[in-house]
Amino acid sequence: MGERIISWVQRLFSSDRLVKDVFGRGRGKRVLMCHLPEAFTGKELPKHHSNLTECHVVARCFDRLGYSVDCSSRTKTGIDYSPYEVVFGINGNAFMGSFGSDGKPEPLRIFYSVGAETCFNYRHTSIRNLDFHRRHGRWMLGSNRYMPGDPRNYYEAHFSDAVICLGNEYVYRQFLAEESCGGRYNRLPAFYFKVAEPAKEKDFSLCRRNILWFGSSGMLHKGLDIAIDFVVAHPEFTLHICGGSRQESAFREYYMPIIKANGNIVMHGFVDIESQEFAHILSQCGVLLNPSVSEGGAVAVLNVLGNGALLPVCSRATGIDIDGYGTVVDEMTYDAFEQALLDVDKLPLKEFGQRAWEAYKDISVNYTVEKYEENMYNLLKGIIDGKRK
Repeated sequence: MGERIISWVQRLFSSDRLVKDVFGRGRGKRVLMCHLPEAFTGKELPKHHSNLTECHVVARCFDRLGYSVDCSSRTKTGIDYSPYEVVFGINGNAFMGSFGSDGKPEPLRIFYSVGAETCFNYRHTSIRNLDFHRRHGRWMLGSNRYMPGDPRNYYEAHFSDAVICLGNEYVYRQFLAEESCGGRYNRLPAFYFKVAEPAKEKDFSLCRRNILWFGSSGMLHKGLDIAIDFVVAHPEFTLHICGGSRQESAFREYYMPIIKANGNIVMHGFVDIESQEFAHILSQCGVLLNPSVSEGGAVAVLNVLGNGALLPVCSRATGIDIDGYGTVVDEMTYDAFEQALLDVDKLPLKEFGQRAWEAYKDISVNYTVEKYEENMYNLLKGIIDGKRK
């Protein structure tokens, strides 16, 4: 299941399609979205990944603003940009091609950053590997998450007319730290998919020591090593692992013998969030652990918290505001997360449960697709209206 999902995402991002006027409006004002044309097939959008829903929502926002919307994949080249007033999108050839117009009138460029600032990401994923090397005496470079090897991500973010950063104030500040043109940056909270309801009488006395790690590729980047090392050192806890990547062979070769030797680690593989299995895992677990070093608003965290009552122990870099009920870890090391988990374990049962339910309520109310759409619409309108003045 997991490898099929990875393959599906890779196919989306390698398409060369260009879909014109996705809603059939026939308007004179046109915008080019450099995103995923597959979002406009007319079929129900899957929830394996948030990207197709994001793309469709953004197109609806431009439609509300009076534009006809064309959509191109990230690898599309040879595009005539002259008909477009606005070019919106994520990194890739389609977006990069709008630069260098040879003296022609240039469109308004709005870069949509779904990850952390490039330099921040490089620094912190490297620091994470150093922490692993200090503890295990080896490198695990294939399980970091680096941006593409060319400077496009940096160029697009720092030379577009406006940037929309997915995430919270912390993510937004990482962009501002790299340059002085702060007025171009706007932050946008991410969203989750509502697919399940937690049991109203969830028994935290049974599940508070069951920890859930829910992630994808870049297993060191996302702190799976921290989760495994913790339950090995503290066998009174149980770890449930959902996701990971078979492509990260060095990580798997190192950790699989450790996992098999410890009965308190449960490997679920990739889990469909619309399945009964996902709901059952959420009911079994009391703590969500996410030690990721760099995100643009971790949708994996939102999907867990918005569908189950779990107490989050997360890095600041997840880009989600959980300070009111969760435990936020600023130092991205094993020792810091170990202490955070032990501190959470000392909480009175009633307080533990209250904080878990508060997490569920906050995400359920404040991170819906509807709020994401309204926030995106307001940001786009403000950017476009500001440019016209």
